[in-house]
Amino acid sequence: MKKLRMFWMTAVALAALVCAMFVMTACSSAASITATYVNGSVGDNGYGGHDSTVAQLNLYDDGTYDMVTTTLQYGYGMNLGTTSITVYGTYTEGATTDGYTEYTLSDATRVVLNSYSTAGGFNIYIDTELTTEYPAELPAETEGEKTFAQSAQDVLDKYGKGTKVYVGEKNVFELTNPAA
Repeated sequence: MKKLRMFWMTAVALAALVCAMFVMTACSSAASITATYVNGSVGDNGYGGHDSTVAQLNLYDDGTYDMVTTTLQYGYGMNLGTTSITVYGTYTEGATTDGYTEYTLSDATRVVLNSYSTAGGFNIYIDTELTTEYPAELPAETEGEKTFAQSAQDVLDKYGKGTKVYVGEKNVFELTNPAA
């Protein structure tokens, strides 16, 4: 039963990610997607459930990327919270080693964040290009925490830091170099 529930919660998170991808793609420029990669993880939490994270990285032919990361926190037999963060920026392709190609993702130029929970009683939406009212509440990282962004730059600094990803076969990516 627990595995079935985990499967369905992961499937729901993936479905939300795919829907977000189509919405964001419809809003993007005339650039075309050249590649799409996914990454996911599931782990137990202290609420008798699990946390799952799914990320989808879309690379475009104009050298830009968007990455949608959706996190689902499940516990006490219900969805405790869902957070989806989409970051936009540019990328450069690096060398291929042992079947993995390194991509450097720049610091984000835009972040769109949506975090929702009926159990926690919050609904947070921030778009660094459109949100004008600050301070804006950010999703809690620990139970009972309340943090606020004072500006769009605070949101970019917190969620939009550049990184390296390592793309392998079967359209998956890793956040650490598996060839190292």
